Amino acid sequence: MDQEQIQINEAAKWFFFSGGPGAPRYGDDPTKHAVDHDSEAFVREVLQNANDQGLPNGDPVEVTFRFVTLTGDEKEVFLDGLGWYDGLGERMRAVADTHNGHRYERVVKRVNDPEAELRLLVVEDRNTTGLTGSWNGDSNYAALVRDELYSSKQDDTAGGSYGLGKSVLWTFSGASTVVFNSHLTSKRQDDSPRLIARSKFPTHQLREDDTTYQGAGWLCKPIETDDGPRPESFWGEHASQLAEQLHVERPAVSGTSAMVVEFQDPTRDERPDVEDLAQEFVDASVKYFWPAIYRGDLEVTVETPEETLAADVESVPAIRPFVEAYEERTTEVQTLVNPGDVAGLDIPVNLPPRADGTETPDGSVRLSARLASPADDDSYLNNIALFRGAGMVVKYYDQSRVAYGDRNFFGVIAAGEARSEGIPSDSDLEIDRFLRFAEPPEHDEWESTENLREQYQRGFRMALDDMFGTLRDGLRHLISKGNSGDSLSDNVLNRFPIHGSGNPRSTTSPADPVFEIDSSSRFDGDAWVISGRIKTLPEQFDGWSADISLTGVGEDGSRYDDIPIDYVEIEQSGVTVSQDDGCVRLVADEDVDDLSFSGRSHSDEHADLVHGDVGATQLEILAELQTSEEDQA
Repeated sequence: MDQEQIQINEAAKWFFFSGGPGAPRYGDDPTKHAVDHDSEAFVREVLQNANDQGLPNGDPVEVTFRFVTLTGDEKEVFLDGLGWYDGLGERMRAVADTHNGHRYERVVKRVNDPEAELRLLVVEDRNTTGLTGSWNGDSNYAALVRDELYSSKQDDTAGGSYGLGKSVLWTFSGASTVVFNSHLTSKRQDDSPRLIARSKFPTHQLREDDTTYQGAGWLCKPIETDDGPRPESFWGEHASQLAEQLHVERPAVSGTSAMVVEFQDPTRDERPDVEDLAQEFVDASVKYFWPAIYRGDLEVTVETPEETLAADVESVPAIRPFVEAYEERTTEVQTLVNPGDVAGLDIPVNLPPRADGTETPDGSVRLSARLASPADDDSYLNNIALFRGAGMVVKYYDQSRVAYGDRNFFGVIAAGEARSEGIPSDSDLEIDRFLRFAEPPEHDEWESTENLREQYQRGFRMALDDMFGTLRDGLRHLISKGNSGDSLSDNVLNRFPIHGSGNPRSTTSPADPVFEIDSSSRFDGDAWVISGRIKTLPEQFDGWSADISLTGVGEDGSRYDDIPIDYVEIEQSGVTVSQDDGCVRLVADEDVDDLSFSGRSHSDEHADLVHGDVGATQLEILAELQTSEEDQA
């Protein structure tokens, strides 16, 4: 190590904020318990963060996962650059002595064992914005290096809105330490690269120091400010030299490299081979980001000391049927006949106004399905891949209940900016925004969230329920053997108003909504409590009816057995209530245009569904309007 490198290492210090008497204590990083923590989840979250930071220049975001193993002298040089012998190791030993410090004790033993290797994982992204901004204020840099559970993403089509995904970097570090090296696209581009490291430890005390230190620490150049000391990044040549010593050097292009110290999968007891991990990373990249990869928006490679693997949509057989369904999603065919055929439908989406009163345009998402063949990999048979403009599959939505006989399928819902091949419409942009806020922190579902409640007026839950209900009806139509030609069958025509043809069947056009329906269910001790409201929209009608049923829904979105409804109460007159096999039927006369109901499911201590073990329910209301001519669904 030359004299200049020694000076740089001496300038690099570990800085921790201290807490005075009464300051809160941190047993561990709470975000470690917020998402699933297997290697698949790691790849998903890291790629989403990189994909969201892509530059608007038409070039793809490039991400490389690089595994590095260190032993002997290389290991010692790395540890010296990391400040292991100048503060970090002492702190980790102090944390290892605490009641929840077993994971750190294992790292300390591995470091001290001259025969043991250190495993590093570098995640390098290119054609992204880099760590722009300062410690103070709202910026990419502050969100990653300073903040917790905060996202600086401002784009409505970005994949994440919680700032939670970045936590996986520390979760998968046995040392709870990550090093960042970045080339910026901002006015400080000429000063790049920029380097800083951050650790997330529990609150701790050093053995010969009575000071209590907060959990987060930074390998940096500490500086004094009017607000007290704070960490400062390394820049330029100093950053470059330290990055080389820490194996986190990168090409001089915009983006960030994050190096996870002592990479581990916290869900595994055994330490997997690097080659096996590399293949898992490729499979996970394709599984969740094949839309972005297929469109040329994202390129992913995985490097080990022995080989380099590329994440190609053709390299994972289980994904190919979905790619084919997406390739041919604009087909006008609406019937699946032979194995390998693709058919598609537009699924209407009716959004409520935004919270500020701004009206939102109604639009659609595109459903396309491919009929399965015996040669297909059936890992995700009868699943629908849900994704929007970000190009990440939010979920593989199991619709096995729709399949029957040999009518198995693979399907996609291309929503928002992913729906069309051209410039997205205003409705596409709004649907993309809506569905972004419908994603929970794990980004693995489209559901009612607190974000939706803050961003949209009443009706957002109904918009999602209607979209998924129409999706199932459309899917049944596509795979049905009984359909002839390309027209939708009569019993589902009115749920697809943009496909209506011929003369209207009543004074209300099939393109117009007939009912406004809202509903909810919650578990209350030993049964499900249900409530809802049904409002007719046409001014003239001869009466209407509605069938109410309750179904258990698993955590993966799959439907279980129906949950019998014990009773439903109606306050309005002019409504007849009857029950049949656990379902309730309402029949209203022409004077009832707005009806509220409440009820309760059957209580049975031996039924897991009734006890809420399934986790959620789906309350379905199928309403039918009667006119002087014919029924209107």
